[in-house]
Amino acid sequence: MTEFTETKFVKFSVYTSPCYDWRALAHAEILSIAELHDAFGNGTVTPDEQRDVEKMRLVLDEMTPPVARHAPAPQAAEKMQVTVIGGTAWFVATLGQVLSASGCFSLAAAADCALDGLKQMTSRNSAIVLISARVFDGDIAQVIRRIRQTRPSSRVVLHLQPQRPAQMRDAMQSGAWGLCLHDDPPDVVMSVLKSVAAGRLSFPYVDLSELDDDPFEQLSGREFEVLQALARGWSNMQISSRLGISENTVKYHLKLIYEKLGVPNRATAVARFMARHPV
Repeated sequence: MTEFTETKFVKFSVYTSPCYDWRALAHAEILSIAELHDAFGNGTVTPDEQRDVEKMRLVLDEMTPPVARHAPAPQAAEKMQVTVIGGTAWFVATLGQVLSASGCFSLAAAADCALDGLKQMTSRNSAIVLISARVFDGDIAQVIRRIRQTRPSSRVVLHLQPQRPAQMRDAMQSGAWGLCLHDDPPDVVMSVLKSVAAGRLSFPYVDLSELDDDPFEQLSGREFEVLQALARGWSNMQISSRLGISENTVKYHLKLIYEKLGVPNRATAVARFMARHPV
């Protein structure tokens, strides 16, 4: 196909070539295919122009999409749904506003506890689940496992207090995609969510080599909480009440603490802790 001549019946000049590209018409700023056909169909074209018209019609009929500037506007991308488990009321409310303002996320649901959050997830397709808590422990790890079983496509982001290297390692190994801290401003939280949404892990930097040298880093999040409580002089009953666990569970944690720290009893464990972590 040779290059078309300019024709007075088209409101803007049109040129094309054997290697036809639909963007050529977009650049030529034709208003619409229908208007172009109307212009060529008024019966006033010359025989030579009519041949060019027929060739142009063949090209136009094969175009997909026909004209870029007049193609239907692309639909807005669907917002990614975020479900929040835990967290204070003000945090959830603020996060909801930040997600809405972002244009790419929306708050699907919020639940005070993991059980309610898992129930709500069964009726919503949440792409991201944000779990807000004090520390990473075995309970949160279990929640993450449940989420991965019920919603394999959902990605878990943790919102925690500053964590020790051991807890960061455990969070990564549990299957979480990202972690942000309670002290992080909204833009950092959004950065983590966007990274996770894009398929990338997002965790604060931590020197995992510390795990090899410090026995305190071998403690789980819950064990560290129990040890802190011991250092404050709490009894097993008080620890049980404050942490919401049974006294037998407290005793089990103490047994593991003594083994990991290599100490024989409560007093020695507290002494070692106070030497490293004054209360």
